[in-house]
Parts: sequence; C-alpha cells; structure tokens
Amino acid sequence: MIERNHTAGPSMAAGLSAGSLRGASVAWVMLDWGASAFSTISITLLVAYVEKVVFAGDPWGVPGGVVWAWTLAVAMLLAAVVAPWVAAWADRTQAHRQALLASVLLGSIAAIGLALVPPSARLAVVAATILASIGFDLSAIFTGSLLPRIAVGKKADRLSAIGYAAGYAGGAIALVIATGVFSSRAASGLSDSGALRVAFAIMGGWWLLFSLPAFFVRFGDGRQEGHSATSAGELLGFARELAARDGCHRALARVLTGAVLLLGAMQTAIGQFSSVALQEFHLEAGDLVRLVLLVQVVALPGALVSGWLSTVWGRWPALVLSLSGWVTVLALAGFVSQRWQLTALAVLLGVVLGGAASVLRATVAGLAPPGRFGATFGLLNVGSKLAGFLASVVFGGAYALTGHPRAGLVALLVQLVAGWWFLARAGTLLSPLGHGEAGPTTGIKDGER
Repeated sequence: MIERNHTAGPSMAAGLSAGSLRGASVAWVMLDWGASAFSTISITLLVAYVEKVVFAGDPWGVPGGVVWAWTLAVAMLLAAVVAPWVAAWADRTQAHRQALLASVLLGSIAAIGLALVPPSARLAVVAATILASIGFDLSAIFTGSLLPRIAVGKKADRLSAIGYAAGYAGGAIALVIATGVFSSRAASGLSDSGALRVAFAIMGGWWLLFSLPAFFVRFGDGRQEGHSATSAGELLGFARELAARDGCHRALARVLTGAVLLLGAMQTAIGQFSSVALQEFHLEAGDLVRLVLLVQVVALPGALVSGWLSTVWGRWPALVLSLSGWVTVLALAGFVSQRWQLTALAVLLGVVLGGAASVLRATVAGLAPPGRFGATFGLLNVGSKLAGFLASVVFGGAYALTGHPRAGLVALLVQLVAGWWFLARAGTLLSPLGHGEAGPTTGIKDGER
C-alpha cells in the first residue's frame, strides 16, 4: 500500500471555508448539468439537422451521414492536438478556471452560432459543430481538473456521482425543452429548420447559463513548485513522471491506460447503439429521442447508486459491477431483434452508463499529482478520444467486411476487457481498503477526512 502522511484534506490545504467548499461543490456539479445539454441534443437533433436538412440531397457528393462522421472525426483530431498544450498551460499558470471559462464560451457560442447561420451556409454549420465539440471536450478536461481541489477519497466519489446524475437530469430536461419547441413548430410558425435552430440556441444558452456559477466561486489554490517555463517542458516533465518506476506513478499510468480504453469503448458503443437502432429498427427521430430520454432517466439513479456503492464497498468492487453490466449490454446487443428488447437494453444501458465513468473520474482525481491536474485529465480525455477513434475504425471495418452493423461489437468487447485488465493491475489503489485514501501525492489519511 502506498504511504500517505499528510494531515489535511483538500479544503483545509486550499484554505477554503466550509461555506466556500459547499459553493464550489454546487458550482462544480452545475458544470455537468449545463454541459450535458450539448451531449443529448447533439446526438439527436443536431445529427438530424446536419444529415436531413443541411446536407439533404448530398450537395457535397457524399451522404449527410458521412459528412457528420467526418465532422466529428475532425473535431476529435483537433481536440486531441490542442488539449495537451492547453492543459499544460493551465497547470503552469494555475489557470484551470480561466481555461474552463474559455472552453465553455467557445462551445456555447459556437452552439448559438448554429442557430444564427442559415442551413445554406453549410461550411459555417460544419465549422460551428466542430468548435462546439472541441469546447465540450476541453471543458470536460477542466471540470475534471477542478475536482481534486474540492474533494478526495469518498467525497470525490460522491461528488463525481452527483455530477454525473445532475448531467443526466440536465441533459434530459434540455432535450425535452428543445424537442418541445420542435414539436410545436407549426403552432409557433416555425419551419423544421427554424425550430431546430431554436433548439441549438437553447443548447448553447443552457450550457453557458448553468456554467456561470463556476466562474464566481473559489476552487482552492492548487499551485505547486517545479513547473516548466513552457508547455512543451511541462508535458515532457509529466511524461517523465509517468515513466518513473515508483509505485505511485506506475499505478497512475495503469489507471489512465485502463480508463482511456474503457471510456473509448463506452463512448463508441453509445454512438453505435444509436446507429444500429436507426438502421436495423428504422426508428423515427421522435422514437430515438424517447429512447435517449429513457437512457438518461435511468442513468440518473444508476450513477447515484454506483457512487454510493463505491463509498461503501470500495472503487474496485463498484467498477467490477459496472463493467460486468457493460459486458452484458454489449453481448446482448448482438441478439436483440424486437422493439421491446431494444427498450430493455436501453434500460440496462442506463443502469451502467455513468457508473464506471463516475468512479474512474474520482479515481483519476485522487491519483493526479498536485500541479498536474490539467495534464492528467487532458491525457485522460485525449487518450479516450483516440481510443474511441480506433474503436470506431475497427467497428466500421468489421461492418464493411461482414455487412452487419453488430459485427463490430466484438471489437468493443475486446477493448473493454483490455481496459478492465489494466485497471485490475492497479487494483491495490482501487480496493476497499485503499479506497478511502487519497491519491499518491495528496497524502491524506482516511481517518483525517
């Protein structure tokens, strides 16, 4: 077991009063609440807008679905290139909150831009979608990097779970409002295109509005000595730390490797489930929205229960339970053939959806070295995106070779099991005995929280 010998929790070390800590915790949870509007609306209404309105009739010579896939691929690639440098800059200057503000502004203003430009401005629509996606990815990095400043150990597990639950609730409510606007478009005198553009304005405004509290509270001072003068030096320093032979950084490297494989597989699976549902069950847009809402509603208590289990049993047992559920979902997805089975699978997906991700976020927050919070979560985000990109390529290749959309599920299962194996190698830090303790460099004893 790794030694920890400091005697102060994060709020004491950061100089936050109990009231300030509560305010920071609420503001942090609201970040998940606000950002999830982009998650739910983009995978339902935005994809329909791009494919069925902006690129209807294949004006660029390829189907709208191809344009959507390429748009997301470009956004993923650009985020992977930019994120490490921005995260390193935030670590060097301790400007995580400023970086968060810039990310939210980029994403939300780009989302509102989708409402302002006409569908005939196709290049502008693609550019706005890319910028909104990059803003979303970057904001996730800095939301995660603020967690170690306000919670560790069991408190981090609870707060991470509450954040995910709030995200599912906020995303569902924003989607209901947006789809309500679309459903009442005739009474409002709006065209299909106009109603969708109003929905995108709601998406961007919701995201920005509920992120604002985070810009007016203190998250504590995470300043540490020994930072490089340049972002390149900062990244090299972090790479050297991860390559070190000591148990702390070796464990962090294993957890990050397992986490990026798992999150990449999960993110790909969610997107492909929607694709399979549309292609094999011929769902209408309204049916897809209802299915997504069902997943969101079930995921809310699922995330809270997972967070509670991780504080009672420990992180590793909670992860094993959630990952077992994911394996079951992927296995059953290859056999569903009726609508009621698809609905049942959506319920099961909701149960396990946020559990593993919530526990992994809390675990990485606890293991992140002080002064490297941005770089750690930047690596987690970039790695999971690249792992998701690889999983998507393999999934698509299996589909192309076999002609069956579900053939790629085998590849997702393999990636999921590989991530599980890496986490099992770091099981000491995820065990019930080690769970209540902080990360390797915070040095907080469980009994002193």
